Amino acid sequence: MKKIIAVALFILGSSFFTICVAQYVRPGFDSSALGKRVPPKTIEDNLSLGGSFGLQFGDVTFIELEPMLNYHAGEKFIAGIGPIYQYLKVNDPYFGNYTSSTYGARVAAMYFLPEELSKIFVMGEFDVLNVPEPSLYSYQIERGYLTFPLLGIGYKEEVSDRTFFYVYGLWNFNNSIYNPFSNPIINVGVDVGLWR
Repeated sequence: MKKIIAVALFILGSSFFTICVAQYVRPGFDSSALGKRVPPKTIEDNLSLGGSFGLQFGDVTFIELEPMLNYHAGEKFIAGIGPIYQYLKVNDPYFGNYTSSTYGARVAAMYFLPEELSKIFVMGEFDVLNVPEPSLYSYQIERGYLTFPLLGIGYKEEVSDRTFFYVYGLWNFNNSIYNPFSNPIINVGVDVGLWR
């Protein structure tokens, strides 16, 4: 009887040891790749390209390009920077034709909510734009800079482990008469990771 108990304890002990060893992963190795060394993380592992664009043609032609370079600080926070370009052409039979370009830069951040709400994010953005401004003294169009603090909420839908589409709405807190945005601002974009 003592021999049977000793053999049973030996088998259970060796099984327990095998299970514990099988769950241990040495740092720098990927267990799913059968011991192949995992390359060290680089800055590209946290970067992604994204942004949005808009097109409208007809009597009013509008083209908007807003690319973004984003940095992923964990799974819940993304910060990005990028240029903005907007082209507007209006063909009006009564007032004539009007063409303008608006350009500048933006800084944006997204914070994703936890757990079941992880597809929803809160977004803040700060834009600096060079916009056309009519001069009251010379009756000509001049250019000037405006800043736009924006805040809103959005939703993302993952396509793969590196790509997701998102839609968001922002509220512009600049009430200038030269403001090119009307509230709310609804936008759709994409984000593609640069990591391997």
